Amino acid sequence: MKQSNSPDEFLIPEKPSKSEIKRRLEARQYLAEEISKMTPDKWKQMPLPERLLDALKETPQVRSHGGIRRHIQFLGKIMGALSEEEVHDIKQALIGIVGAKKASKMKI
Repeated sequence: MKQSNSPDEFLIPEKPSKSEIKRRLEARQYLAEEISKMTPDKWKQMPLPERLLDALKETPQVRSHGGIRRHIQFLGKIMGALSEEEVHDIKQALIGIVGAKKASKMKI
């Protein structure tokens, strides 16, 4: 049986799948983890929102393995609330700071 594609089907934007959403959020969490490993001086060179900066400042106080994991997840959650443009700007700033070669080895 042949299916026809009506013009209305092409007008509705397809929402991303759950897997795609999960991949984006994991990528943002990896980005947040890489940023948390940097020094506060380098954070100042990046266009980070105030809420993310406050959470990053708490990073050195977290010492236990489970606490570090939860804190990275929290940073990822904050990053997940940012727009694509903000995340892109942060990535570009990170690449500018660490260099393209080192950034290509990161999971961002």
